[in-house]
Amino acid sequence: MNSSSSMLKRILGYAKRYKFSLFLAFLGSILYVSATLYAPKLVGDSIDKFVDKTTFVIEDILWIVVELLGVVVLGALFGWLMHSLLNKITYSIVKDLRIDAFKKILKVPVSYLDSHLSGDILTRIISDTDQVSEGLLQGFSQALTGIITIIVTIVMMILIKWEIAVVVIVLTPLSLFVAAFISKKSFKTFKAQAQIKGQMGGFLNEMITNQKMVIAYHQQNENIMKFESLDQELYKVGIRAQFNSSLTNPSTRFVNAIVYAAVATIGAIIIIHYPNIGFGVGALTAFLTYASQYTKPFNEISGVATELSNSFASLRRVFELIDEKEVVDESALEAIDIPKGVVQFQDVSFRYIEDKPLIENLNIDIPAGSKVAIVGPTGCGKTTLINLLMRFYDIHRGKIIIDGENIKEKTKDSLRGQIGLVLQDTWLFKGTVFENIAYAKENATLEEVKAAAKRAYADDFIEKLPQGYDTIISDDEGVSLGQKQLLCIARLMLRSPQILILDEATSNIDTRTEVMVQKAFHHIMEGRTSFIIAHRLSTIRNADKILVMNQGTIVEQGTHQDLLAKNGFYKKLYESQFE
Repeated sequence: MNSSSSMLKRILGYAKRYKFSLFLAFLGSILYVSATLYAPKLVGDSIDKFVDKTTFVIEDILWIVVELLGVVVLGALFGWLMHSLLNKITYSIVKDLRIDAFKKILKVPVSYLDSHLSGDILTRIISDTDQVSEGLLQGFSQALTGIITIIVTIVMMILIKWEIAVVVIVLTPLSLFVAAFISKKSFKTFKAQAQIKGQMGGFLNEMITNQKMVIAYHQQNENIMKFESLDQELYKVGIRAQFNSSLTNPSTRFVNAIVYAAVATIGAIIIIHYPNIGFGVGALTAFLTYASQYTKPFNEISGVATELSNSFASLRRVFELIDEKEVVDESALEAIDIPKGVVQFQDVSFRYIEDKPLIENLNIDIPAGSKVAIVGPTGCGKTTLINLLMRFYDIHRGKIIIDGENIKEKTKDSLRGQIGLVLQDTWLFKGTVFENIAYAKENATLEEVKAAAKRAYADDFIEKLPQGYDTIISDDEGVSLGQKQLLCIARLMLRSPQILILDEATSNIDTRTEVMVQKAFHHIMEGRTSFIIAHRLSTIRNADKILVMNQGTIVEQGTHQDLLAKNGFYKKLYESQFE
């Protein structure tokens, strides 16, 4: 768990990266506060000179006015310097937080991304870090100016009248106890508020990315009700958070108003009854100003407590992401070399949930260059086999061996670099057609990309795009669903790996195009081990071996004709597609 103290310590660790800027900001704050607090003394001196007619000299007053103007200008200059540096430091820290959070997404196991709503993760990286920046900016500013203000005003008050200073120093910190009590309660509600925002972000992401399905199944009203429910819950928690935090400022101001009244009363009594001790109207005026300045940091701290509570709740969520367990560093392992593509599953067991076994003691032998199809009902474990082969998930027991090497003892990057993958769910990023295809190979040339596109029968429609290979596309604009699939297949063909994995890779292509792509696949599969996950069994009749899975187990295996002749589970699956 991230306690407030540990989070504060960690965020200060980020701040240490900007030591020089912090030093300049600290120096600027000292000069800013000193200039600001010197002004009341000058005002008090001028009042005393006006009151005492025997020592009144107009030249002295003019000199005080000049000093006062100089102090104001210097205070404004150093204040600008301090706030500019604090802005830079704050947003640099938040930038570092965002980068660390993004890096973590690329390093966490696939299981983390599978088990968390993408909208919630987005909220942590964008909205929560924004909230952190608002709290940090106020926090740094109040910490620097507040501490210096308290120290300087204490010194100035003691120099003027230490007896009254003691009253101010003793009573004012009572406001901190009030602020601490209230902010502790408001932190809990702000934490709940941040969690609900994450849920809402995840729900919104689901609705936006699946809008067509929502409309197709007439679920608009149902989802509106769900969103209203989340929104109502956020409203209730937000009201409680704001109510709790709004008590802080008036409560502390009430304490400070009492202190101010006590100083004014005691000072007035001294002036009236003890006129000869050197404490006049000007000194009282300066002292009241210093008393206000002394209480100001306490008021500001209480005022910023709301923002800090909200920021700490958001910061906790960001650190929870940053602290997620990463994929183990494999720098000590060797890279795997796959010259042939012989694949063996030896007594492999795996489960997504600890108490729910999915695959138990699975054994498969795939010769090099084989074309292997994996079929079975939904949820039988077809895609899981691919996840294990790619090491998106690691097996619990057993071994997966490729060309005599245990893949768990080799680096994941080297493994995945020699396996080509095309999924049923296509993915393109916002960029040119060239960049999307070249994603599979570093420093790919235009000629290589065009050759891969031609083999995937994608070159024809690419050349018809407005700027050809330089056309900007994305996952949801610029190309059709079938064209997206062709581009993903071209990406695979550019890599030309030793092992191929096709997970319903032609599901979004029309029948005519599929025939051409199947020919292209036949060409690229020659001499390579290929795994084909298929729901349309008519597409894998020419496979060298068909693995029939059910409930995580290989129940049958053989060629298409052999399996039909067995009159077993495969034949039922096959015939069910034509009923």
